Amino acid sequence: MTKYDESKQLKCSFCGKPQDQVRRLIAGPGVYICDECIELCQDIITEEFASMDKDKKNRRRI
Repeated sequence: MTKYDESKQLKCSFCGKPQDQVRRLIAGPGVYICDECIELCQDIITEEFASMDKDKKNRRRI
């Protein structure tokens, strides 16, 4: 019987969660990112772009 090797289990390169604890794991060249980290990154970028857009509008009013 083959012994389970935890080191071979795929996991998110950002948060370290194993594949069986996330809904989706996206592979890149030698790295993986889970759906939860993607969602967090999307929220960060959305907030950052909203802040940048707000700054641009405020500069135009000056």
